[in-house]
Amino acid sequence: MQYSWPGPLPPGQRGKTIRLIRCARCNGPLYQTKLKGRPRQEDHEQGCEVFITAIRVVRYVDELKRAASAPNQGGWRSHRRWRKYVLENAKKLSAAACEPDPSAALRDLGDQYEAECQAYGTPADTTRMTEMLMRSCRRLAVGEAPPPIVFE
Repeated sequence: MQYSWPGPLPPGQRGKTIRLIRCARCNGPLYQTKLKGRPRQEDHEQGCEVFITAIRVVRYVDELKRAASAPNQGGWRSHRRWRKYVLENAKKLSAAACEPDPSAALRDLGDQYEAECQAYGTPADTTRMTEMLMRSCRRLAVGEAPPPIVFE
């Protein structure tokens, strides 16, 4: 559910709208979550399932970043390409964790990864990584633990 109201107007500017986004489960305003860019407990009721899912996603993102920064992941160029790909997708997952319904955002992201896997001309190493991210998104969306991160 989204509410909007007119914000304060500085002199000489047109009106803008401030949107208040609420949690899909407990209906709490996600002000701190949007402000900090990470799910915050103060935006949710105690035991909110959406918050628990969002925290699982954030932990997986941290694990992805840690794996991307590990040394000796192959040659210099391939490591740089892998690192860039992993960090770009970690940002997408972080954004999904801050959505009002992270499960729906993860399902959409999993569908995007599936389409990327099936795209013609995708390199084999990128396809393996994309498949891993697709499986992770789908498992996180239903509340299961994601598969381990494997760089080959």
